[in-house]
Amino acid sequence: MDDDFGIGPVHVDVAGPQGLTAAHHRTLRQIADDAMHATGASGAFVCEISSNTLSVVATSSSLSPGLITPALVPFGTDDMRNCTVQKIGLPPTTAIGFSGSEGGAVRFVAIVSLVRNVPSYLLLIDKRQRRNLSLAQVYTVRAHAAHLSTVLDLQFLRRDAAAEAVSGQDFDIERLRLLESVAIHARDSIIITEAEPVSLPGPRILYCNSAFTLATGYLPEEVLGQTPRILQGPDTSPATRAELRYALESWQPIEVELVNYRKDGSTFWVELSIVPVANEKGRYTHWVSVQRDISERKSAEDLAIRVRVAEGQNAALASEIVERKRVEAELLYTAFHDGLTRLRNRAYFMNQLQAALDREASQSDQACAILFLDLDRFKIVNDSLGHVHGDALLRDVALRLKRSVRPQDTLARIGGDEFAVLIQDSAGLTTAVEVAERILEAMRTPLQLSHQSVFPSVSIGISQALGRDTSPDDLLRDADIAMYEAKRAGHGDYAIFDPSMHDVAVARLALQTDLRLAVQQEAFHLAYQPIVDPTTGEILSFEALLRWEHPILGKITPADFIPVAEEIGVIREIDRWVMIEACTQLKKWHILQGRSTLRMSVNTSAAEFVDPAFLDNLEAVLASCNLPPQCLELEITEGIFLHPSPQIAGIIASIRQSGVRIALDDFGTGFSSLSYISRYPIDTIKVDKSFIDEICSLESTYAIVNLIMGLGKALGLKIIAEGVETQDQVIKLVDIGCTAIQGYHYSKPMSAEEADEVIQQRVLPI
Repeated sequence: MDDDFGIGPVHVDVAGPQGLTAAHHRTLRQIADDAMHATGASGAFVCEISSNTLSVVATSSSLSPGLITPALVPFGTDDMRNCTVQKIGLPPTTAIGFSGSEGGAVRFVAIVSLVRNVPSYLLLIDKRQRRNLSLAQVYTVRAHAAHLSTVLDLQFLRRDAAAEAVSGQDFDIERLRLLESVAIHARDSIIITEAEPVSLPGPRILYCNSAFTLATGYLPEEVLGQTPRILQGPDTSPATRAELRYALESWQPIEVELVNYRKDGSTFWVELSIVPVANEKGRYTHWVSVQRDISERKSAEDLAIRVRVAEGQNAALASEIVERKRVEAELLYTAFHDGLTRLRNRAYFMNQLQAALDREASQSDQACAILFLDLDRFKIVNDSLGHVHGDALLRDVALRLKRSVRPQDTLARIGGDEFAVLIQDSAGLTTAVEVAERILEAMRTPLQLSHQSVFPSVSIGISQALGRDTSPDDLLRDADIAMYEAKRAGHGDYAIFDPSMHDVAVARLALQTDLRLAVQQEAFHLAYQPIVDPTTGEILSFEALLRWEHPILGKITPADFIPVAEEIGVIREIDRWVMIEACTQLKKWHILQGRSTLRMSVNTSAAEFVDPAFLDNLEAVLASCNLPPQCLELEITEGIFLHPSPQIAGIIASIRQSGVRIALDDFGTGFSSLSYISRYPIDTIKVDKSFIDEICSLESTYAIVNLIMGLGKALGLKIIAEGVETQDQVIKLVDIGCTAIQGYHYSKPMSAEEADEVIQQRVLPI
């Protein structure tokens, strides 16, 4: 003990009290073993304390002599600081420690007092760190303690031999009697059952105390002979049931929490602990089950979880009142603000708009107008650069808008890439137009997204109440209609609503519906316009031109329905149909002509280029038509380059590597076309018709076209002149070295059958 605890000598008498018979020793050891097993401990001692000396009366069969020995130690020493001590009953007046070669390894001790004239204790020890004994274990070891007290007191009673040898059935009856004496006045619900069967339907109930009746509503006569499963129901966890069955089958003590049912069908949470009880021969004869109602604790835990979830990371706030106010303020903010841009949201905007219309109706000097804004080509940014960069663009646009509007104006994000501004000013449209122009000017500066410059263009629609009986939804709808008119006129502009626009919008909606139906029914056809060598009249290639014959409206030009197709998201389906139809027709012409040098030009949208499957689909179409890739030329416009995807150059390079050619259509109409042909791999430039129309009348235009021809020759690019209509234009073009011409001078777009006849002639009149 000196080495283990660093204190003075202690007195340990391992002989124990005199007068115990061999039967008593066996009984005491058996009770110690039963208590050890019921608690899952690694050892047990039965001790007496007399004259400041601790005597070991009996030990469990698991302990080897000398390895661990209990002893008295002075209070206040820190030798048991690493050991958990649980005291059950009246604790000793002197602290108990452990010596021996393994005494320092004890990490848990339960000290259970015996009811005797001499201070006596049942010590349960464990070398593992563990929690205190469960309720059922506590009640069981109390019964073991009572049994130990009875056996120890027999040495003083000196009764006849039958009293000195408690065994067999009398041993079991005594054990149950002692358990009942412990349980009868307990505040926790206690039941004692048979040991078997542990499988279904389960052991029968032999005893229940009054606390059980009070907790469950079941009278003893209603449960005796039943199994504890009568307390279970649909809300009792199947996993917990399985855990219970496993413990019973293994004859192991267990402690769980589960839902039980009262007699009236109501549920309540219990902390259930169960331990097995063995007889003197070590055979398990009974189970002791203790359940404590923990419904209030569970309710409190559930409430705490809900509070934590609701409050998130704000547990550090000083008080519940402050937290509640913060949450209320946050909810109020969220209700009327957009989380991404921190602008006002649609709900707040509509409330303010309604209030403004109400004031305008009652006060003649009040007027209001709204601006409805939509980002141009925002979907392209999201599809190519991803939503993270799309969100960054929206935040940047929101900041520019905030700087452009007046402090008294209401700016809100309506949803997606749409914003709105409410202007309350007696000047009406004048102020609204001024704000719109400031917004357009603010958008002219590019934004860097993923090493790509993006111009955040917006289209703006303006509407004004003008004393009409107008609802907020109607006014917003009118501004939306005007915004689409601004888009149709050209991105980055504004338009003011007038009633005629509503009719156009209704017609546009009908056109969208008809276009969807046309896509489903493939109600399109292709016309083909030849591209000719002006010196020989030889047909070099054809351009496939999409046509739609509306059943009621008649011919609708691509300029009218292609933007609608892009808007409603069917442009890819149309592009793929055109590609398949044009390639199929080209293969027929190769067979008809007997050669495979004739090429086909097909217009391709930006939406197709950003489709990851585009190149695979293109190769599949060429393979299915058995066409050499060199016979296909894809016509693109600078709209593809305005698309902010850094992969565009790689996509074009992959297409050209496959053998398919790339032509830049409408060259010269964009402000940065020259930079495009220097940065991207292109085979052909098509000079826009607007230049060809003036080539004979304006020297400056002629000089520009001549410059383009020289540029093409220097870069190794083929130049095609579009929209050629007169012989004079042809002469001018030939003079400056143009070798490919397309236009009405040679042929209007024709049907496939008409093209068959032209192809057989091989050349067109010069």
